[in-house]
Amino acid sequence: MKAPLKISVIVIVYRMPRQAINTIYSLSALHQRNIKEEEYEIIVVENRSENMIDQQQLLALGKNIRYFSREESGHSPAAAINYGFSLCRADYIGLLIDGARMVTPRVLEYALQAKSIDKNSIFAVPGYNLGAEKQHIDSHYSEEKEIRLLSKTNWQQNGYRLFDIANIGEANPRGFFQPFMENNCLFSSLGSYENIGFADENFHFLGGGGLNLHMFRLLGTLANAPYLFVTPGEGSFHQYHGGVSTTPRADREEILAPPRKQLVSYWGGDTFKALQREPFLLGAVNSHAQKFLLYSSQRALKRFERKTRNNEPFWPSDFKQKRYTEHFS
Repeated sequence: MKAPLKISVIVIVYRMPRQAINTIYSLSALHQRNIKEEEYEIIVVENRSENMIDQQQLLALGKNIRYFSREESGHSPAAAINYGFSLCRADYIGLLIDGARMVTPRVLEYALQAKSIDKNSIFAVPGYNLGAEKQHIDSHYSEEKEIRLLSKTNWQQNGYRLFDIANIGEANPRGFFQPFMENNCLFSSLGSYENIGFADENFHFLGGGGLNLHMFRLLGTLANAPYLFVTPGEGSFHQYHGGVSTTPRADREEILAPPRKQLVSYWGGDTFKALQREPFLLGAVNSHAQKFLLYSSQRALKRFERKTRNNEPFWPSDFKQKRYTEHFS
C-alpha cells in the first residue's frame, strides 16, 4: 500500500500556457529539493480558453501531476479553486490562484517543515514580480522581454537566480517583516480551508477580485492556526500574462474599484487592511535573496522607530479575533 501524500498543490490556469508550464516545472520534482515525487501531487485546473496548455508537455514534467480542464461561465477562478480542493488527496494544501507564479526550489521542503511543527500552520511564500519595476508601471515590459530575461538567468539550473531579475511584490512593498496584504503561494491544512468556507464564489470579478486577499486574512485569524510561517529565502515570482492588476493601462484603477469595494464589504471600515499578525521566519537565505532580506530589515527598522515613537504595539494581532463581518444581509 502506498504511503499517504503529504502535500497537494492546486494551480489555477487560464490563458497562460507558457507561464503555467514554467510554474509547474518549478513545482515539480525536477526543480524542488528534498522532497520525493511520490510524496506530493500537483493538481492543475485549467479553465477553457482559446489558448490552452499542451497537456503532453505538462504531464511530461512529472508522474504526480494531475490535469483537469473546466468550462467556466464566469470570470472568477473561485469555482475552479473549489473544484481543486475537492480533488486533493493530502491533508495539507498549497494554493496558487494565479498559475503564472514560479517558485524557488525549497518551497515544498519548508512547507513540510511548517506542517510538521503544527498541522494547521499557515505557510506563506513572499511574492515578487519579474522585471526591474512593477509590471503595471513599466510600460516597456512585455512577454517577449520576459522570455529573454528568463533565458539569460538559466533559472532551471538554479531557481534562486529568479531573485536577480525580480522586484518585491506590490501587495507587500515594505518587505516580509511587516503585515502581509495578500499571498499568492499559500499553504494550510484542509481543515483550515474548510473552516473559512474554501473559496467564496461570491467573488465573481475578473481574476477573483480580492479573493486571495480575503482567503489569506481569513486563514490568519483562525484560532486553531497557531503559526504563520514566512520564507525570507524563498519566493513566488509573477510572470507577465496581461492580467488586470499587473498590466499598464489607463483605466486600471477604474477596473479595480468594484472588487475593492466588495472586499471591504466583508470586513467593514473604509479600506481593507493587511493581516496584523507577526510571522515566524522559516528557512535559509541564499545569496540571491539577501538583498530583499536587507531591504525588509531596513523597512522594519523604520516601522519599529515609528511604533516606538508613537507608543504603539508592534503587532496588534488579528489572531483569534472575529473573522469578518456579515455581508449582503
